[in-house]
Amino acid sequence: MKRTILLTIATAALAILPAFGDDSTLGVTVGPEATFTTVSATTTLSKANTTFGNYGGTTSFTYKIRTTTDGGTGSITVLVTSFGSGGPAVSDLSFTCTAPSSGTPCSSSTGASTSTAQSVVGFGPDAHSSNSGDSGTAVWTLADRPQIKTGDYSSTATFTVSAT
Repeated sequence: MKRTILLTIATAALAILPAFGDDSTLGVTVGPEATFTTVSATTTLSKANTTFGNYGGTTSFTYKIRTTTDGGTGSITVLVTSFGSGGPAVSDLSFTCTAPSSGTPCSSSTGASTSTAQSVVGFGPDAHSSNSGDSGTAVWTLADRPQIKTGDYSSTATFTVSAT
């Protein structure tokens, strides 16, 4: 009986003692970020069986983006290389764009360029993609001109993503 009363008093005394230790505050600064992945690493431009009809193809991509709340911006741009001597002219290459609601795709057919990165998708302040990423496309059109020499030609499309 003495043991039970003593144990009860000791337990009650521990319950009313203040907790000792230091509090710790966790802090984090979340900044703008962006990632980009092409789903189709190689896009083959092909055409229907029409004489001198346009070639076409689609480059699919996924991206994740977060821009700052006040004044943030972001973009996905593309710059292409020349097809090479005797091949199609880059001035005959254009694209249209699609993207989900987290960005604004290019509004119409945009001419490709070897010197100036062209906008594929633009983002404004407080833009956020989904956790798994959002998807978009660049739909390419290449005019088929009679003066192009027969052969295989290629160009590299370099996509760049940025966020502030």
